[in-house]
Amino acid sequence: MADLTVAAELGDDVAMENLASALHLKGDPVGALHWWGRSWDAGNAVAGYNLGMLHAVAGDTNRAQVIWEQAAALGDPDAMLGLVRQALDRGDAAGVEHWAPVILEQGEAFPITALGVAFRDHGDLARAMQAFLRAEELGDGYAMEYRARILAVRGQHEEANALRARATTAERML
Repeated sequence: MADLTVAAELGDDVAMENLASALHLKGDPVGALHWWGRSWDAGNAVAGYNLGMLHAVAGDTNRAQVIWEQAAALGDPDAMLGLVRQALDRGDAAGVEHWAPVILEQGEAFPITALGVAFRDHGDLARAMQAFLRAEELGDGYAMEYRARILAVRGQHEEANALRARATTAERML
């Protein structure tokens, strides 16, 4: 922790982000806010996502949205996902349509699977299945399991069981 603090104080934006995460896990939201803010100011998009999440959890969804929009513009898929979740919660179809395709086009399975979960949780099973299929193409076992559950509910048990069998040997991407 001491080496991380020294590196952060010397201006290393990754060290700042990691220090903020460690402080957050230790239950120090003030310290986390300080270091995520400094890291974000230094251009660290991951810190921007985390800073936005801190504001969202505190109930300041407007501030979270502003930060996530900036981090998403830098290419951060987690920030894009945060924006999609906010848009789904507000019933903002334009917000969903702006960021969901960008998440689906990139090559990182976790945000795509999480996008599928967000669609599923908001009752849009068609879009959830689309996202899970895309994450499956990237090899994500979680996406396979989620899609298998939907198939089973639809009565497609044979296909669901085959997919679950594939999921047992697939990578679980986080």
